[in-house]
Amino acid sequence: MDQFRLENVSFPLLMKELLEARFSGIVFLNSDSIRKGLIFNEGRLCAIQSNKPDELLGHILVKMGKISEEDNAQSLDKARTDRVKQGYVLMEKGLIQAQDIAEALTLQIEKRFLDIFTWKGGTVQKVSKQIDKTAALGLDELTALVRKGIIDKLPFSMVINALSPHAETRPRPLKDDLPKDIEIDIERIAISSVAEILQLGPEISRTLLALYCSGLIVFEQSKHKALIEQLKQTHKELQDKDPFKVLDVDQNISEGGLKRSYIKMVKVHHPDAYSYADDPEVKRLANENFNLIHRAYNEAQRIREGKQPEKAGIDEELQAEILFAQGTQALKARDFQKSLDLFRLCVSMKPQERVFAESYIKTMFLKWQKTGMGTAAEIKATIFEATRKFPQSDTLYLTLGWVLKQEGLNTKAIEAFKRAIQLNPKNVDAQRELRLYQMRGQG
Repeated sequence: MDQFRLENVSFPLLMKELLEARFSGIVFLNSDSIRKGLIFNEGRLCAIQSNKPDELLGHILVKMGKISEEDNAQSLDKARTDRVKQGYVLMEKGLIQAQDIAEALTLQIEKRFLDIFTWKGGTVQKVSKQIDKTAALGLDELTALVRKGIIDKLPFSMVINALSPHAETRPRPLKDDLPKDIEIDIERIAISSVAEILQLGPEISRTLLALYCSGLIVFEQSKHKALIEQLKQTHKELQDKDPFKVLDVDQNISEGGLKRSYIKMVKVHHPDAYSYADDPEVKRLANENFNLIHRAYNEAQRIREGKQPEKAGIDEELQAEILFAQGTQALKARDFQKSLDLFRLCVSMKPQERVFAESYIKTMFLKWQKTGMGTAAEIKATIFEATRKFPQSDTLYLTLGWVLKQEGLNTKAIEAFKRAIQLNPKNVDAQRELRLYQMRGQG
Protein backbone atom coordinates (compact mmCIF):
# COMPACT_ATOMS: atom_id res chain seq x y z
CA MET A 1 0.00 0.00 0.00
CA ASP A 2 1.45 3.37 -1.04
CA GLN A 3 0.66 6.41 1.08
CA PHE A 4 1.61 10.03 0.42
CA ARG A 5 0.22 13.56 0.43
CA LEU A 6 -1.19 15.46 -2.55
CA GLU A 7 1.10 18.35 -1.63
CA ASN A 8 4.02 16.13 -2.67
CA VAL A 9 2.50 14.48 -5.74
CA SER A 10 -0.37 16.46 -7.27
CA PHE A 11 -3.44 14.70 -8.60
CA PRO A 12 -2.62 15.32 -12.31
CA LEU A 13 0.82 13.71 -11.87
CA LEU A 14 -0.79 10.86 -9.95
CA MET A 15 -3.17 10.28 -12.86
CA LYS A 16 -0.26 10.28 -15.31
CA GLU A 17 1.44 7.60 -13.21
CA LEU A 18 -1.72 5.47 -12.94
CA LEU A 19 -2.37 5.64 -16.69
CA GLU A 20 1.19 4.75 -17.64
CA ALA A 21 1.39 1.90 -15.12
CA ARG A 22 -2.03 0.54 -16.19
CA PHE A 23 -2.90 0.47 -12.50
CA SER A 24 -5.52 -1.94 -11.13
CA GLY A 25 -6.91 -1.27 -7.68
CA ILE A 26 -8.39 1.50 -5.59
CA VAL A 27 -6.99 4.97 -4.88
CA PHE A 28 -8.39 6.48 -1.69
CA LEU A 29 -8.25 10.28 -1.41
CA ASN A 30 -9.07 12.35 1.67
CA SER A 31 -9.20 16.12 2.05
CA ASP A 32 -10.69 17.57 5.23
CA SER A 33 -14.04 15.75 5.57
CA ILE A 34 -14.25 14.69 1.91
CA ARG A 35 -13.47 11.07 1.06
CA LYS A 36 -13.31 9.51 -2.38
CA GLY A 37 -12.35 6.16 -3.82
CA LEU A 38 -11.28 5.77 -7.46
CA ILE A 39 -11.52 2.23 -8.83
CA PHE A 40 -9.23 1.32 -11.74
CA ASN A 41 -8.92 -1.70 -13.98
CA GLU A 42 -5.76 -1.74 -16.14
CA GLY A 43 -5.48 2.04 -16.02
CA ARG A 44 -9.16 2.54 -16.91
CA LEU A 45 -11.49 4.32 -14.49
CA CYS A 46 -14.42 2.08 -13.49
CA ALA A 47 -16.16 4.08 -10.76
CA ILE A 48 -15.71 6.80 -8.15
CA GLN A 49 -17.14 6.58 -4.65
CA SER A 50 -17.75 9.86 -2.81
CA ASN A 51 -19.32 11.12 0.40
CA LYS A 52 -20.14 14.59 -0.96
CA PRO A 53 -23.94 15.10 -0.92
CA ASP A 54 -23.99 17.22 -4.09
CA GLU A 55 -22.33 14.34 -5.97
CA LEU A 56 -25.07 11.80 -5.21
CA LEU A 57 -27.11 10.46 -8.15
CA GLY A 58 -30.36 12.15 -7.05
CA HIS A 59 -28.69 15.56 -6.90
CA ILE A 60 -27.34 15.06 -10.43
CA LEU A 61 -30.83 14.14 -11.68
CA VAL A 62 -32.25 17.29 -10.06
CA LYS A 63 -29.61 19.37 -11.85
CA MET A 64 -30.57 17.63 -15.10
CA GLY A 65 -34.21 18.61 -14.52
CA LYS A 66 -35.34 14.96 -14.45
CA ILE A 67 -36.73 14.98 -10.90
CA SER A 68 -37.67 17.56 -8.26
CA GLU A 69 -35.95 18.20 -4.93
CA GLU A 70 -38.95 16.55 -3.24
CA ASP A 71 -38.65 13.45 -5.47
CA ASN A 72 -34.97 13.30 -4.59
CA ALA A 73 -35.52 13.47 -0.83
CA GLN A 74 -38.35 10.93 -0.80
CA SER A 75 -36.60 8.40 -3.06
CA LEU A 76 -33.38 8.71 -1.08
CA ASP A 77 -35.20 7.98 2.20
CA LYS A 78 -36.90 4.92 0.66
CA ALA A 79 -33.64 3.70 -0.85
CA ARG A 80 -31.96 3.84 2.56
CA THR A 81 -34.92 2.13 4.29
CA ASP A 82 -35.16 -0.66 1.68
CA ARG A 83 -31.39 -0.83 1.22
CA VAL A 84 -31.59 -0.52 -2.55
CA LYS A 85 -30.12 1.94 -5.02
CA GLN A 86 -31.88 5.27 -5.40
CA GLY A 87 -32.03 4.86 -9.17
CA TYR A 88 -34.05 1.66 -8.74
CA VAL A 89 -36.60 3.50 -6.57
CA LEU A 90 -36.94 6.34 -9.06
CA MET A 91 -37.41 3.94 -11.98
CA GLU A 92 -39.97 1.90 -10.01
CA LYS A 93 -41.98 5.09 -9.46
CA GLY A 94 -41.78 5.84 -13.18
CA LEU A 95 -39.99 9.14 -12.63
CA ILE A 96 -37.00 8.33 -14.86
CA GLN A 97 -35.92 5.89 -17.56
CA ALA A 98 -32.84 3.70 -17.85
CA GLN A 99 -31.21 6.16 -20.28
CA ASP A 100 -31.62 8.92 -17.67
CA ILE A 101 -29.69 6.78 -15.19
CA ALA A 102 -26.92 6.16 -17.74
CA GLU A 103 -26.61 9.86 -18.53
CA ALA A 104 -26.64 10.83 -14.85
CA LEU A 105 -23.96 8.27 -13.98
CA THR A 106 -21.68 9.72 -16.68
CA LEU A 107 -22.19 13.23 -15.32
CA GLN A 108 -21.70 11.98 -11.77
CA ILE A 109 -18.32 10.39 -12.46
CA GLU A 110 -17.20 13.54 -14.28
CA LYS A 111 -18.28 15.78 -11.38
CA ARG A 112 -16.63 13.55 -8.77
CA PHE A 113 -13.43 13.34 -10.80
CA LEU A 114 -13.04 17.04 -11.69
CA ASP A 115 -13.68 18.09 -8.11
CA ILE A 116 -10.37 16.52 -7.03
CA PHE A 117 -8.40 18.94 -9.23
CA THR A 118 -9.51 21.81 -6.96
CA TRP A 119 -7.97 20.19 -3.86
CA LYS A 120 -4.81 21.94 -2.66
CA GLY A 121 -3.91 19.14 -0.25
CA GLY A 122 -4.93 15.82 1.21
CA THR A 123 -3.80 12.24 1.60
CA VAL A 124 -3.60 9.41 -0.91
CA GLN A 125 -3.57 5.64 -0.41
CA LYS A 126 -3.00 3.32 -3.36
CA VAL A 127 -4.17 -0.24 -2.91
CA SER A 128 -3.24 -2.58 -5.77
CA LYS A 129 -5.68 -5.43 -6.32
CA GLN A 130 -7.43 -7.32 -9.11
CA ILE A 131 -10.54 -5.50 -10.31
CA ASP A 132 -13.21 -7.23 -12.39
CA LYS A 133 -15.37 -4.15 -13.02
CA THR A 134 -15.99 -2.77 -16.51
CA ALA A 135 -14.43 0.60 -17.28
CA ALA A 136 -16.87 3.51 -17.14
CA LEU A 137 -14.65 5.63 -19.41
CA GLY A 138 -12.49 4.73 -22.38
CA LEU A 139 -8.85 5.80 -22.40
CA ASP A 140 -9.49 8.78 -24.69
CA GLU A 141 -12.42 9.91 -22.54
CA LEU A 142 -10.35 9.63 -19.36
CA THR A 143 -7.34 11.51 -20.73
CA ALA A 144 -9.70 14.21 -22.05
CA LEU A 145 -11.14 14.51 -18.54
CA VAL A 146 -7.63 14.81 -17.08
CA ARG A 147 -6.89 17.66 -19.48
CA LYS A 148 -10.19 19.36 -18.64
CA GLY A 149 -9.46 19.13 -14.92
CA ILE A 150 -6.02 20.69 -15.33
CA ILE A 151 -7.10 23.46 -17.70
CA ASP A 152 -10.38 24.38 -15.97
CA LYS A 153 -9.85 23.54 -12.30
CA LEU A 154 -6.21 23.22 -11.22
CA PRO A 155 -4.84 26.18 -9.17
CA PHE A 156 -1.95 27.88 -10.98
CA SER A 157 0.33 27.43 -7.97
CA MET A 158 0.01 23.66 -8.42
CA VAL A 159 0.76 24.00 -12.14
CA ILE A 160 3.98 25.83 -11.27
CA ASN A 161 4.97 23.18 -8.72
CA ALA A 162 4.35 20.37 -11.21
CA LEU A 163 6.29 22.00 -14.06
CA SER A 164 9.17 23.59 -12.12
CA PRO A 165 11.29 20.39 -11.97
CA HIS A 166 11.30 20.47 -15.80
CA ALA A 167 12.17 24.20 -16.04
CA GLU A 168 15.31 23.74 -18.16
CA THR A 169 13.78 21.19 -20.52
CA ARG A 170 11.75 21.61 -23.69
CA PRO A 171 8.48 19.90 -24.61
CA ARG A 172 8.64 17.38 -27.46
CA PRO A 173 5.34 16.35 -29.08
CA LEU A 174 4.68 12.61 -29.27
CA LYS A 175 1.89 13.04 -31.84
CA ASP A 176 1.46 15.23 -34.90
CA ASP A 177 -2.23 15.91 -34.30
CA LEU A 178 -3.57 17.12 -30.97
CA PRO A 179 -7.05 16.30 -29.65
CA LYS A 180 -9.78 18.82 -30.42
CA ASP A 181 -10.01 19.91 -26.78
CA ILE A 182 -6.47 21.35 -26.92
CA GLU A 183 -6.51 24.89 -28.31
CA ILE A 184 -2.80 25.54 -28.73
CA ASP A 185 -0.18 25.60 -31.44
CA ILE A 186 2.16 22.74 -30.55
CA GLU A 187 4.90 24.20 -32.76
CA ARG A 188 4.69 27.37 -30.72
CA ILE A 189 5.51 25.74 -27.40
CA ALA A 190 8.06 23.26 -28.77
CA ILE A 191 10.65 25.99 -29.40
CA SER A 192 10.85 27.24 -25.80
CA SER A 193 11.92 25.93 -22.45
CA VAL A 194 9.37 25.11 -19.77
CA ALA A 195 10.66 28.07 -17.72
CA GLU A 196 9.96 30.43 -20.64
CA ILE A 197 6.49 28.99 -21.14
CA LEU A 198 5.67 29.46 -17.45
CA GLN A 199 6.47 33.15 -17.85
CA LEU A 200 3.76 33.42 -20.51
CA GLY A 201 1.05 32.92 -17.91
CA PRO A 202 -1.52 30.45 -16.55
CA GLU A 203 -3.41 29.56 -19.73
CA ILE A 204 -0.54 28.20 -21.80
CA SER A 205 1.14 26.68 -18.70
CA ARG A 206 -2.00 24.73 -17.77
CA THR A 207 -2.25 23.47 -21.34
CA LEU A 208 1.40 22.39 -21.25
CA LEU A 209 0.81 20.37 -18.08
CA ALA A 210 -2.40 18.91 -19.56
CA LEU A 211 -0.46 17.68 -22.61
CA TYR A 212 2.22 16.16 -20.39
CA CYS A 213 -0.15 14.40 -17.99
CA SER A 214 -2.21 12.91 -20.81
CA GLY A 215 0.88 11.49 -22.51
CA LEU A 216 0.95 13.79 -25.54
CA ILE A 217 4.37 15.36 -24.88
CA VAL A 218 7.57 14.58 -23.01
CA PHE A 219 10.12 16.96 -21.51
CA GLU A 220 13.68 16.65 -22.81
CA GLN A 221 16.96 18.39 -22.15
CA SER A 222 18.40 20.11 -25.21
CA LYS A 223 21.22 18.04 -26.67
CA HIS A 224 23.04 21.37 -27.05
CA LYS A 225 22.73 22.38 -23.40
CA ALA A 226 26.51 22.78 -22.94
CA LEU A 227 26.72 24.96 -26.06
CA ILE A 228 23.81 27.12 -24.87
CA GLU A 229 25.55 27.68 -21.52
CA GLN A 230 28.76 28.56 -23.34
CA LEU A 231 26.96 31.09 -25.56
CA LYS A 232 25.22 32.61 -22.53
CA GLN A 233 28.57 33.02 -20.79
CA THR A 234 30.05 34.65 -23.91
CA HIS A 235 27.06 37.01 -24.08
CA LYS A 236 27.58 37.97 -20.44
CA GLU A 237 31.28 38.69 -21.07
CA LEU A 238 30.59 40.79 -24.20
CA GLN A 239 27.72 42.85 -22.78
CA ASP A 240 28.53 46.37 -21.54
CA LYS A 241 32.23 45.77 -22.13
CA ASP A 242 34.80 48.25 -23.52
CA PRO A 243 34.74 47.75 -27.34
CA PHE A 244 38.51 47.24 -27.52
CA LYS A 245 38.31 44.58 -24.82
CA VAL A 246 35.51 42.86 -26.75
CA LEU A 247 37.86 42.64 -29.74
CA ASP A 248 40.82 41.77 -27.46
CA VAL A 249 43.03 44.61 -28.75
CA ASP A 250 44.76 47.70 -27.36
CA GLN A 251 43.21 51.11 -28.06
CA ASN A 252 46.37 52.18 -29.91
CA ILE A 253 46.22 49.30 -32.39
CA SER A 254 46.46 50.17 -36.10
CA GLU A 255 43.38 50.28 -38.29
CA GLY A 256 44.55 47.14 -40.09
CA GLY A 257 45.16 45.36 -36.81
CA LEU A 258 41.70 46.33 -35.55
CA LYS A 259 40.10 44.99 -38.72
CA ARG A 260 42.09 41.73 -38.57
CA SER A 261 41.01 41.17 -34.97
CA TYR A 262 37.39 41.87 -35.92
CA ILE A 263 37.52 39.40 -38.82
CA LYS A 264 39.05 36.79 -36.51
CA MET A 265 36.24 37.28 -33.99
CA VAL A 266 33.62 37.09 -36.73
CA LYS A 267 34.98 33.77 -37.99
CA VAL A 268 34.77 32.31 -34.49
CA HIS A 269 31.41 33.75 -33.48
CA HIS A 270 29.45 33.97 -36.75
CA PRO A 271 26.00 32.32 -36.38
CA ASP A 272 26.79 30.07 -39.37
CA ALA A 273 29.46 28.41 -37.21
CA TYR A 274 26.60 26.90 -35.17
CA SER A 275 24.38 25.84 -38.05
CA TYR A 276 24.83 22.20 -36.99
CA ALA A 277 22.88 22.92 -33.76
CA ASP A 278 19.16 22.56 -34.53
CA ASP A 279 18.08 24.55 -31.47
CA PRO A 280 16.34 27.97 -31.64
CA GLU A 281 18.09 29.09 -28.44
CA VAL A 282 21.49 28.47 -30.02
CA LYS A 283 20.47 30.52 -33.06
CA ARG A 284 19.15 33.38 -30.91
CA LEU A 285 22.23 33.61 -28.67
CA ALA A 286 24.65 33.29 -31.59
CA ASN A 287 22.92 36.18 -33.38
CA GLU A 288 22.98 38.35 -30.26
CA ASN A 289 26.68 37.68 -29.66
CA PHE A 290 27.52 38.44 -33.30
CA ASN A 291 25.63 41.75 -33.07
CA LEU A 292 27.58 42.71 -29.93
CA ILE A 293 30.87 42.07 -31.72
CA HIS A 294 29.75 44.06 -34.77
CA ARG A 295 28.71 47.01 -32.60
CA ALA A 296 31.99 46.86 -30.69
CA TYR A 297 33.92 47.13 -33.97
CA ASN A 298 31.85 50.13 -35.14
CA GLU A 299 32.31 51.84 -31.78
CA ALA A 300 36.04 51.17 -31.71
CA GLN A 301 36.40 52.71 -35.17
CA ARG A 302 34.58 55.86 -34.06
CA ILE A 303 36.73 56.20 -30.94
CA ARG A 304 39.88 55.93 -33.08
CA GLU A 305 38.47 58.69 -35.30
CA GLY A 306 38.09 60.91 -32.24
CA LYS A 307 34.30 60.76 -32.18
CA GLN A 308 32.18 60.17 -29.10
CA PRO A 309 31.27 56.49 -28.63
CA GLU A 310 27.60 57.21 -28.06
CA LYS A 311 27.31 58.77 -31.50
CA ALA A 312 27.70 55.32 -33.00
CA GLY A 313 24.32 54.44 -31.61
CA ILE A 314 22.80 57.57 -33.10
CA ASP A 315 24.29 56.84 -36.53
CA GLU A 316 23.17 53.24 -36.37
CA GLU A 317 19.66 54.35 -35.45
CA LEU A 318 19.55 56.74 -38.41
CA GLN A 319 20.88 54.04 -40.71
CA ALA A 320 18.24 51.61 -39.47
CA GLU A 321 15.51 54.19 -40.09
CA ILE A 322 16.76 54.72 -43.65
CA LEU A 323 16.78 50.97 -44.28
CA PHE A 324 13.29 50.72 -42.80
CA ALA A 325 12.00 53.42 -45.17
CA GLN A 326 13.58 51.54 -48.08
CA GLY A 327 11.99 48.29 -46.90
CA THR A 328 8.58 49.97 -46.68
CA GLN A 329 8.94 51.26 -50.25
CA ALA A 330 9.97 47.79 -51.48
CA LEU A 331 6.91 46.32 -49.76
CA LYS A 332 4.64 48.81 -51.51
CA ALA A 333 6.23 47.72 -54.79
CA ARG A 334 5.48 44.10 -53.81
CA ASP A 335 9.18 43.22 -53.83
CA PHE A 336 8.76 40.94 -50.82
CA GLN A 337 12.27 39.51 -50.80
CA LYS A 338 13.99 42.91 -50.90
CA SER A 339 11.65 44.21 -48.22
CA LEU A 340 12.29 41.14 -46.07
CA ASP A 341 16.08 41.52 -46.40
CA LEU A 342 15.95 45.20 -45.43
CA PHE A 343 13.63 44.62 -42.47
CA ARG A 344 15.87 41.75 -41.32
CA LEU A 345 18.83 44.16 -41.25
CA CYS A 346 16.76 46.63 -39.22
CA VAL A 347 15.92 43.92 -36.66
CA SER A 348 19.58 42.91 -36.47
CA MET A 349 20.70 46.50 -35.90
CA LYS A 350 17.92 47.46 -33.46
CA PRO A 351 16.51 44.24 -31.92
CA GLN A 352 14.55 46.20 -29.28
CA GLU A 353 12.61 48.21 -31.88
CA ARG A 354 9.14 46.71 -31.89
CA VAL A 355 7.99 48.13 -35.24
CA PHE A 356 11.00 46.56 -37.00
CA ALA A 357 10.14 43.09 -35.68
CA GLU A 358 6.44 43.55 -36.52
CA SER A 359 7.21 44.65 -40.09
CA TYR A 360 9.67 41.82 -40.65
CA ILE A 361 7.17 39.18 -39.52
CA LYS A 362 4.26 40.74 -41.40
CA THR A 363 6.38 40.66 -44.57
CA MET A 364 7.23 37.01 -43.95
CA PHE A 365 3.50 36.29 -43.96
CA LEU A 366 2.82 38.37 -47.08
CA LYS A 367 5.62 36.66 -48.97
CA TRP A 368 4.27 33.24 -47.98
CA GLN A 369 0.69 34.22 -48.80
CA LYS A 370 1.42 35.83 -52.17
CA THR A 371 4.27 33.66 -53.48
CA GLY A 372 4.02 30.41 -51.52
CA MET A 373 7.66 30.83 -50.43
CA GLY A 374 8.32 30.08 -46.76
CA THR A 375 6.36 27.99 -44.28
CA ALA A 376 3.69 28.60 -41.66
CA ALA A 377 5.84 26.83 -39.07
CA GLU A 378 8.74 29.23 -39.68
CA ILE A 379 6.49 32.29 -39.40
CA LYS A 380 4.79 31.02 -36.22
CA ALA A 381 8.14 30.22 -34.61
CA THR A 382 9.38 33.75 -35.40
CA ILE A 383 6.16 35.25 -34.03
CA PHE A 384 6.48 33.28 -30.81
CA GLU A 385 10.08 34.39 -30.33
CA ALA A 386 9.01 38.01 -30.93
CA THR A 387 6.08 37.81 -28.48
CA ARG A 388 8.53 36.94 -25.72
CA LYS A 389 10.24 40.27 -26.36
CA PHE A 390 7.10 42.26 -27.22
CA PRO A 391 4.20 40.59 -25.32
CA GLN A 392 1.96 43.67 -25.79
CA SER A 393 2.19 43.70 -29.60
CA ASP A 394 -1.28 43.42 -31.10
CA THR A 395 0.29 43.33 -34.59
CA LEU A 396 2.09 40.08 -33.80
CA TYR A 397 -1.15 38.40 -32.71
CA LEU A 398 -2.96 39.83 -35.73
CA THR A 399 -0.33 38.29 -38.03
CA LEU A 400 -0.54 35.02 -36.11
CA GLY A 401 -4.30 35.04 -36.71
CA TRP A 402 -3.73 35.52 -40.44
CA VAL A 403 -1.31 32.59 -40.55
CA LEU A 404 -3.72 30.32 -38.65
CA LYS A 405 -6.60 31.42 -40.87
CA GLN A 406 -4.52 30.58 -43.95
CA GLU A 407 -3.90 27.12 -42.47
CA GLY A 408 -7.64 26.62 -41.92
CA LEU A 409 -7.28 26.61 -38.12
CA ASN A 410 -10.22 28.95 -37.61
CA THR A 411 -10.77 28.42 -33.88
CA LYS A 412 -7.15 29.26 -33.13
CA ALA A 413 -7.25 32.18 -35.55
CA ILE A 414 -10.28 33.65 -33.74
CA GLU A 415 -8.43 33.44 -30.42
CA ALA A 416 -5.42 35.22 -31.93
CA PHE A 417 -7.60 38.03 -33.32
CA LYS A 418 -9.36 38.37 -29.94
CA ARG A 419 -5.97 38.62 -28.22
CA ALA A 420 -4.95 41.37 -30.66
CA ILE A 421 -8.09 43.34 -29.76
CA GLN A 422 -7.50 42.81 -26.04
CA LEU A 423 -4.08 44.42 -26.47
CA ASN A 424 -5.39 47.17 -28.75
CA PRO A 425 -9.19 47.66 -28.93
CA LYS A 426 -8.63 49.97 -31.94
CA ASN A 427 -7.00 47.29 -34.11
CA VAL A 428 -9.36 47.59 -37.09
CA ASP A 429 -7.83 44.66 -38.98
CA ALA A 430 -8.51 42.27 -36.10
CA GLN A 431 -12.01 43.71 -35.68
CA ARG A 432 -12.71 43.14 -39.37
CA GLU A 433 -11.51 39.53 -39.19
CA LEU A 434 -13.74 38.79 -36.19
CA ARG A 435 -16.75 40.38 -37.89
CA LEU A 436 -16.23 38.08 -40.88
CA TYR A 437 -16.21 35.05 -38.60
CA GLN A 438 -19.32 36.30 -36.78
CA MET A 439 -21.13 36.77 -40.08
CA ARG A 440 -20.39 33.13 -40.86
CA GLY A 441 -21.63 32.10 -37.41
CA GLN A 442 -18.15 31.08 -36.22
CA GLY A 443 -17.27 33.93 -33.88
